Amino acid sequence: MSPNQAYDSSLSTDHIITIHGSEEPVKLQAFHQFNTLNGFTRAGDIQVLPAGHKAHCQWSQTLSFLKIEIKPHVLDEVAEESGFTWSGHLNLEHKFLVQDFKLLQFSEWMLEEIRNEGSNGKLYRDSLTNMTIIHLLQHYTTGLEKRLPPGSTTNKQISVVIAYLQEHLERDVPLAELAAVAHLSPSHLIRLFKQATSLTPHQYLIQLRVEHAKVLIKCGKLRMKDIAAQTGFADQGHFTKLFKRVTGVTPVQYAAR
Repeated sequence: MSPNQAYDSSLSTDHIITIHGSEEPVKLQAFHQFNTLNGFTRAGDIQVLPAGHKAHCQWSQTLSFLKIEIKPHVLDEVAEESGFTWSGHLNLEHKFLVQDFKLLQFSEWMLEEIRNEGSNGKLYRDSLTNMTIIHLLQHYTTGLEKRLPPGSTTNKQISVVIAYLQEHLERDVPLAELAAVAHLSPSHLIRLFKQATSLTPHQYLIQLRVEHAKVLIKCGKLRMKDIAAQTGFADQGHFTKLFKRVTGVTPVQYAAR
C-alpha cells in the first residue's frame, strides 16, 4: 500500500493478523485503544489485533503486508473442538511487531495457496487454517486452559497430555515427562490414556506427527528428509515406515495424489 495510507479496524468484528513483507524497514505508527505505538517493520513482523479493538495505523513509505481475518465464532469453535475451555469471553492478545516463525510459515503457505487458486484442495486449506488457529490459541490468548469441557478428572488429565504432545511434536518426549504433566505414574498414564483414546501415548504421538506431515507434504515446499526432521522422526526411512503404517501409503505416494 502507498505511503500515508492507513487501515482502520475500529469497527471490525473479526480478529486481524497482519504479516509484514516489505524488504526495507518502514516506519509505522499504530494507535491502539488509547495508546500510541511506534516502530520500524521488518519482513516477517506480525501484528495481532483482537476483534472489536479500536485501532488505526499509518506509515511513511510503501508498505507490503498480508492481512488474515478470523471470525470470533471460528476461534471459539476450533478451541472447543481442540479440547480447550475458558471462562468469559475468548479473545486474542494485542501484539505489535513481534516475530513468530511458525505463524510466518503458515501465512506464507496461505499466500501460496491463494496464488495457486486453491490447487491443494479443501482438506489442505482446512488443515492449514486449523493449525494456524490452534497456534494462535496456544500463544496469543489469555484465560485458556488445555483441558476438555467439565468432566472426569481422568479426561482432564488426558487432555493435558494430548495438548503437551501437540506442542512437542518435534522431539522425543519421555513417558516420565508425560506422566509428570498429568500428575500420574507412567503405568497409570498408559492405562488411562489407552482407555480414553484406544492408543498408547507413543502411538498417539505418531498419529499427530503423521497428520502434521501430511500438511507439510501437500505444501510441496520441503524435501521429505526435512519433513521427517520437522515432525520428529529419526530419519527419512523411519518417517516413511511409520507414515505407511498409519496411512497405508508412503509419503511419496501421498504427495502424488
